[in-house]
Amino acid sequence: MYKNILLPTDGLGKCQYGTCHGVLLARGLNAKVTAVCITGKLSAQDILRIYDANMLVGSLDAKKAKEAMENLEAAQKEEAGRALAVAKKMCDDAGVPCELAHLPGAAPVDGILQVAAEKKCDLIFISTHGNPGMFGSLFGNVATKVLSSSKIPVLVHHCGGPS
Repeated sequence: MYKNILLPTDGLGKCQYGTCHGVLLARGLNAKVTAVCITGKLSAQDILRIYDANMLVGSLDAKKAKEAMENLEAAQKEEAGRALAVAKKMCDDAGVPCELAHLPGAAPVDGILQVAAEKKCDLIFISTHGNPGMFGSLFGNVATKVLSSSKIPVLVHHCGGPS
């Protein structure tokens, strides 16, 4: 049936519960997992903090700003590595083949769909907390947007497990 399941993860909190369920589904279907962590674009606030106009007066200050940006990107890469390590360990423990992917600088929905297409996934297993609040109700959450935009099947899992 399904042979390559895309499993988006941030590796944190209740997301680990959803990751576990995705791995168990893959094991039950004798499928491979492609675990992906999308580290989004830097927020305007992050960029303004790094590239403060007062800081860009001299070349030394510009060098500091560049180093700060590189440090922030390295921190995102490290965070993705930790998240993917959780998924990899779960797959290894369950005897499920696993491929890891990190996509930096992408919007979550676009990144998930991009990786699903590139890695030829035939199912997206995505977790949701199911409580989007007012913002999510107005604009939709990631799971809803993936569900409505994907050309391949999407299984939405409510990750209401232990924190």
